[in-house]
Amino acid sequence: MSSILLKNGQVLLSNGEVEQSDIYIVNSEIKNIGFSLENKADEVIDCKDKLITPGFINAHSHMAMTLFRSYGDDLNLMDWLNLKIWPVEAKLTGEDVYWGTMLAIAEMIKSGTTAVADMYFFMDYVAKAVAESGFRASLSRGMTSLEGLKQNEEFFNNFHNSADGRITVMLGPHAIYTCSLEILKKTIAMAEKLNCPIHMHISETAVEVENCIKEHGKSPVEVLDSIGLFEVMVLAAHCVHVSDKEIQIMAEKNVKVA
Repeated sequence: MSSILLKNGQVLLSNGEVEQSDIYIVNSEIKNIGFSLENKADEVIDCKDKLITPGFINAHSHMAMTLFRSYGDDLNLMDWLNLKIWPVEAKLTGEDVYWGTMLAIAEMIKSGTTAVADMYFFMDYVAKAVAESGFRASLSRGMTSLEGLKQNEEFFNNFHNSADGRITVMLGPHAIYTCSLEILKKTIAMAEKLNCPIHMHISETAVEVENCIKEHGKSPVEVLDSIGLFEVMVLAAHCVHVSDKEIQIMAEKNVKVA
């Protein structure tokens, strides 16, 4: 058994208030929050003039892309993806993804982030990094094809609730401009079968919305609603370009927006 005593910190409580207090932790579990707690802990940390908060959660990430920081950051999204990111991603190995993920996790831990929702590929390597680091993560295999959906299902079967429950798995269709409606409908069916959420980019740019309206006669949110995507739990990344009507749809369907 190991124990830690955090003394004299300004503690952010669950009701949003801040008060000076001590926190007593045993085997990584908070046992008591109060004043003048016992000093018999294995480690005592003086937290005077420090704010103690719950861990932050990164609700949408591609952790291994830490390796590409500042690579082509002067481009619009589609040029960035087509000219820079997708060509270099095609050359990545699982080992690259593992170390890029480890770097991202180290940076997040340093800044107080303890959990992440991550979408990428070589996800077994991502899961390995999460398991080894002690981090928590909800992982999804970013996909644009039926083969990717099959891989996501296999990843779910192999890793959901692994690492003592610290790893959970979602399905990760990339976006409406990279996934056909057939793939999205099969993803919905798979989510219902596995009873797991969907993590997807939605309405990230004005161009995405414009092209969707040209192709389908509706915005991304309206198309996804019409095929039943929001009948399962959805974590929607970005949602920058949405109308009041679309916000209402997402609110009614309890869509989680990152």
